[in-house]
Amino acid sequence: MGQLQSMMYETRVKFDENSDNGLVLTDRYLPEELLSEILFHVDHKTLLNCQLVCKRWQLILQNYVWRKKAEAVIGQHLDINEETSWLLYYNICSKKFLEKNLIKNHSGKNGPRKHWKVITENGDNWGVECPPIGAPPLPISEPIFEGKQHCFVTSYYNCSKQQTIDLIAEGVPPQLLEIFQPPIVVSEWYCSREDCPAAYEFSATLIDDSGNIMDTTEFRDTLENERQNTWFYIEHEFTNYGPGLRKVIFQHAGIDRRFWSGHYGSKMAGACVKVNLPKHKSMKIRETGDSQNG
Repeated sequence: MGQLQSMMYETRVKFDENSDNGLVLTDRYLPEELLSEILFHVDHKTLLNCQLVCKRWQLILQNYVWRKKAEAVIGQHLDINEETSWLLYYNICSKKFLEKNLIKNHSGKNGPRKHWKVITENGDNWGVECPPIGAPPLPISEPIFEGKQHCFVTSYYNCSKQQTIDLIAEGVPPQLLEIFQPPIVVSEWYCSREDCPAAYEFSATLIDDSGNIMDTTEFRDTLENERQNTWFYIEHEFTNYGPGLRKVIFQHAGIDRRFWSGHYGSKMAGACVKVNLPKHKSMKIRETGDSQNG
């Protein structure tokens, strides 16, 4: 056995960057530029195996191809940086964390408290309705609802709760947050009953690795008269927030405006925190058409 190992070590050829090792396929020579272009069009999962073919393929992929594929995903040029690991580019290509809702139990399917920290719970406390009572159905065209009709509902005294998203624990690479500062988009749908006006509050806060507030947004809306019985959509995008981002705190609250016993307060569903591809900062409110009111 020892003699066999000795023979294997003796016949092993040291990699030579000036040789054509890894560039000859089926007796045909492929220039490195052409091979790089071919590998660029291979899916990211297969490329992981391609890195094991030989030392040259590994170098081509890690020094060039992964970066170019990441550029194609985010739509912008990426400067060459020797300190940037190819794993960062791989994570961008895999999109494991991009445009994925990081909020758990976003509409109350698992009850009003699962994955949420209740801040205040007055009146008749937090509740969940399915389908929404005294209000139109949730817009079935929105993918976040997956055809379901669950929503949180508040009462006659203030009800508020929050959920903290640990971006690193969710798989977002710290290096990506430091270098690219990808947009963080927070959003939610909210509504009131047809027979009772209500108030709705929404806030989101970015927290750095020292626990300090980096940025925050707050929104309040009173739903009364013609604005009752309609689902509205609130969205805010954080950009250029600086290095060190680690957590996002999402909070919502509501109350009815007539202090009726039961759950006549504002309703909310589809709470969402996403790490998105780059785009311009914006805040927008959208409402569903009156056609949903029947």
